[in-house]
Amino acid sequence: MTRRVIYTVAVLALLTLVGSVAYRLPPVQDFVMKRGAQLVFGGSAETFDGLQAVVCGSASPLGTNPDRAQACIAVVTPEHFFLVDVGARAPMRINQAQMPLNRLNGVMFTHFHSDHIAGLADVNLGSWVGGRQESLNVYGPEGVATVVEGFNTAYRLDRRYRIAHHGVDLLPPAAGPMTAQTFEPGVVWQDDTMTVTSFLVDHKPIHPAVGYRFDYKGRSVVISGDTNASDNLFAAAQNADVVFHDALARQSLDIMRSSMAEVGRSRIAQIVTDVIDYHADSLTLEDAANAAGVRQLVLYHLVPTPVNGMTEDMFKRGLSGNTILAHDLQTFSLPPNSDEIIIR
Repeated sequence: MTRRVIYTVAVLALLTLVGSVAYRLPPVQDFVMKRGAQLVFGGSAETFDGLQAVVCGSASPLGTNPDRAQACIAVVTPEHFFLVDVGARAPMRINQAQMPLNRLNGVMFTHFHSDHIAGLADVNLGSWVGGRQESLNVYGPEGVATVVEGFNTAYRLDRRYRIAHHGVDLLPPAAGPMTAQTFEPGVVWQDDTMTVTSFLVDHKPIHPAVGYRFDYKGRSVVISGDTNASDNLFAAAQNADVVFHDALARQSLDIMRSSMAEVGRSRIAQIVTDVIDYHADSLTLEDAANAAGVRQLVLYHLVPTPVNGMTEDMFKRGLSGNTILAHDLQTFSLPPNSDEIIIR
């Protein structure tokens, strides 16, 4: 028995050695890279016959975690694809999720803090290169035209270079600059199967700030953007299947800001203190969600951003087991005219 174990270990060690040597041979490297490229570029996200929400960013600016991009939720059906906010690193998550950028209907901003708009240029370029043929519509409350104009101006030379290099057939010039679509709260976008409604939220002194509700074939997703707990939001979220809500873990934040003050970081401690009054305390949301008939409450734009399992557990203190802390690339699938919520 011992001899058999020794023989097995020796064979495995030899195979590992041979593999490590072969891995450095150019023909082997070329083969592996080719197969990897085929898998990456030949694949696409599975088409789901219903409404899907994909977390492409769950972090807030407070705290850093390379596993979490800043705020971004993708809403996808077989006929539609919208992005709600596009924070820093969110374009990377969008690509990892193999989102259909070539058919992006539009980006919808909740407000114009940097962590909600920083990735816009990458999304515009990615969808243009990916095959989008018309200008990308960027929706938002008053102020969105200023944001879009700024990005269009900043990337004007970049667009010119790319068109000159790749040609107008591959990159239609009219599809390069984005188009701002300013709205008042109410129905923002609608066709035969999808209705997108906006509503005001409480993110004072930022005004206007809005959330969105997406309704499709008897299913619904609500996305809060940044806000305190708001009666207006939960009125708009009546009987929604999934609500993604901004959340602040007060106990964790208190520990963070007192520690900053103790080590002489009083300036940052003051900024952290200022954050408290315009984000929703996590412990104020479950009762309101239950009263509104929300089937699944999901917390995102997490303040402070959890960095490991322990800080996630701290964030969940006082919450029921039914509330979910969002993770990047988490997908919520809602089959048409059903109560089922498939989470993966």
